[in-house]
Amino acid sequence: MKRHFTWIAALMFAFMANAQLPQFSSQQFADWVYTNPAIELNKTTILANRIVLYTTSTGLQLTLTSPQFDCHAGEVIDMNVTWITDQWQSSSFNVSKVALTAALMDKSGAVVDSVTYSPTSVSRTNYVKLSLTVPRSLNGAKLRFASWKADVNSNGAVREIAITSTLRADVNRDGEVGIADVNAVIDAILSPVADEDLNSRADVNGDGELSIADVNSVISAILG
Repeated sequence: MKRHFTWIAALMFAFMANAQLPQFSSQQFADWVYTNPAIELNKTTILANRIVLYTTSTGLQLTLTSPQFDCHAGEVIDMNVTWITDQWQSSSFNVSKVALTAALMDKSGAVVDSVTYSPTSVSRTNYVKLSLTVPRSLNGAKLRFASWKADVNSNGAVREIAITSTLRADVNRDGEVGIADVNAVIDAILSPVADEDLNSRADVNGDGELSIADVNSVISAILG
């Protein structure tokens, strides 16, 4: 009975917990920090492709950091990142200097996990999927995006960046991992009509199939 109560309590806590993750675009940028003091972070500068990640000639590292958020209800943060470079066909553009890095930082600013995307080729618009592991003890975090290798000679490798982040197992995308996500996976398994987007989120364990294993993965994420 005690074990049953603990399981129910954990489900209720996860359902109530607010774990909204920061998104970045010209419509969603409140409380993000861009380290270029010459550029105000607003809709106009974002749409004008002025948010550029690289290292300046004076050594200033231009990065983009999210506001603090709560992520204790998840195990992995999945991110879809869209970035654009207008100079990709320029003779001065150096693809080897493109190294888009996403980092998960704790409250003190220490990096607890990071991932770097280093392409062999780029086009004007690039779509990248990145994932970060969330330590169970982490409560209060920020996302930071940078392109450490890029310099002024590579024309600012990463610009016009847009980020959509979700907690893995947050199948219904309500910003938290709870019993509603268990139900969403079950609905996806039983649905006679395939929904590619939903099926992708419902495949929580990433094995390419929808099954009870995905239900168990959500429950494991809830219980920790």
